[in-house]
Amino acid sequence: MLPEKQEYFTVEISRDEVRLLTKKNGKGIDIIMKEMLTWRQVIGQQWFLTKFCFKHAPGFMAYHLFEAVKLQISIFFEFTFTMNYVLTVVEEGGDFRKILWCMGILMGALAVSTVTLAIYKHYALPRGKQTLYQALRMEIYEKSKEIDLSCYDDKDFYENFILATEETDRCIDRFLAFETSIIARSVGFLCTVIFCAFINPVALLILAAVLPFEWFCVVQENKKIVAARMDRLPHEQQREYGNRVFYLSDYAGELRLHPQMKDECRIEYTEENRKIKEVNKKYGKSLFVFGVLRESILARLLKEGAVWTLLLYQMLVLRVLSGAQLVMSRACIGRTTNYIEIVITSFRTVAENSAYIYRIREFLQMEPTIVSRGEKPVPEGSGSLSVEHVDFGYLPGQQVLRDVTLTIEPGQKIALVGYNGSGKTTLVKLLLRLYDPDGGRICYHGMDIRNYQVMAYRRSIGSVFQDFKIYAASLKENVLMDVENGSREENYLVERALYDAHFTLENNRLSYQIETPLTTEFEKDGVNLSGGEAQKVAIARTLYRKQNLIIMDEPSSALDPLAEYRLNQELNEIAKDKTVIFISHRLSTVRDADCIYMMENGRIVESGTHGELLARGGKYAAMWKIQAGLYR
Repeated sequence: MLPEKQEYFTVEISRDEVRLLTKKNGKGIDIIMKEMLTWRQVIGQQWFLTKFCFKHAPGFMAYHLFEAVKLQISIFFEFTFTMNYVLTVVEEGGDFRKILWCMGILMGALAVSTVTLAIYKHYALPRGKQTLYQALRMEIYEKSKEIDLSCYDDKDFYENFILATEETDRCIDRFLAFETSIIARSVGFLCTVIFCAFINPVALLILAAVLPFEWFCVVQENKKIVAARMDRLPHEQQREYGNRVFYLSDYAGELRLHPQMKDECRIEYTEENRKIKEVNKKYGKSLFVFGVLRESILARLLKEGAVWTLLLYQMLVLRVLSGAQLVMSRACIGRTTNYIEIVITSFRTVAENSAYIYRIREFLQMEPTIVSRGEKPVPEGSGSLSVEHVDFGYLPGQQVLRDVTLTIEPGQKIALVGYNGSGKTTLVKLLLRLYDPDGGRICYHGMDIRNYQVMAYRRSIGSVFQDFKIYAASLKENVLMDVENGSREENYLVERALYDAHFTLENNRLSYQIETPLTTEFEKDGVNLSGGEAQKVAIARTLYRKQNLIIMDEPSSALDPLAEYRLNQELNEIAKDKTVIFISHRLSTVRDADCIYMMENGRIVESGTHGELLARGGKYAAMWKIQAGLYR
């Protein structure tokens, strides 16, 4: 599950800061509304989703369309054709048995229709929707595994990604609803118009004359509605942000330590409500004018008045219209008008939904840049790892690494140290090929890592990052990750990895041992681990896999000094035949490394053993003295 964007912001007590933060939060529909599509693009998005739905659920879609068409045909025969037949028979003094036969046939058809509709609503529709939800989400998930990590540094991409994941189900729902509305109403409209053309074609001419003016009013009304939404949106987002601050647990502690922040948020909430009212007032007059023009003048005076005048003139003066024809003509005109209004108003929804679909397609069409230049298998066993004149920056013109060169021989234990922002973690991400260098190259087993299959190369390296995550799954699954599980041998290996990571299974809270669910998000008997316990689980993941190259970024940051010492001793024993790269701010954890690289401003400024660097009296020695002084 993706974290909400507010996690990236801190709570401040300045109202201006609150306003700034809220403007940065929740851009989803803002982007959508700013980029409304042309009608050609709208049709393209609908066609894409139509093909997608028929590809993944052809039977459901056929049944879906059948029910939509059948419903309108049933309505036509029930309320138009049958009613006209019955009224005609009554007016002409026909045999009542004809009416009984007609009603019997109608009731039988309706009974069958009701059964098929019930099957559709309670069986086919829920299953079909879930199939389509899953299919679209799986495509998004598969794409999310392919795209580069650098994409997450791109604000627009991240917003598109969030939008794609959040709107998947709703896009399907809106599409099915619109499709049903358009197809069903079109069938109903066609049947009704043809029927009306036979009994009173003149009445249709009045409707056709008024329709262009009604269309104009609807288009103008829609424009005003969209413009009003655009103007309200930033204020609604800021208001919603202030609302979330009050109920999210992330802010609970801050608000109690800084109670004045509640007042600032309340003031901001009130201010945004006032601005929303101003926007509504600004566009209310125009919407009122077009609404009255469309719903009263055009619909009531011109359309209704003109139709009734015509029908009564035909019946009372010209004597060309029977009572049955009068009733049915009015019913047909009313139903035709209703169909037109529904279709017209549906286009506003479909235009907005198409913009969401466009964003989802844009995400699905992204191509990763970190791809294999070859499909070389990663050699087994330990091999040398070399970094050759590597340059890198997350953004153009902002270099993080500059001409970094180092060589790590098989079985070596090396350490990367330096102050925050020196480039240590960035270098590790390049070693894992989460990013590719802008210049230079990285070789493993003497081969440029870009020649290996990407996922195979990454899986050949064990890694523990300082920002590890614990998932809402069992303890065992949190160790295994994507490894198939279930055997007794695997259970033993998981327990062994946890033991080597100094995770205590003899914990009273672990009722089900390695099967104990972690986090209480979905399981009431789940366990929330402490920071140190969680870090040991993350370390156990790496120990379980037994890779020959291990990278550990601050592996003991959440451990107390004694646990840190024991873990380091254990890791040295476990990884004695492996190549290990440590990143640590605690120099006590790296003093036994075969080689220590001191980094500063994206460069390696010193290298050597702990003793050599102390004797040299450089930057490492200064850093060591500062940390040693803290414990005196």
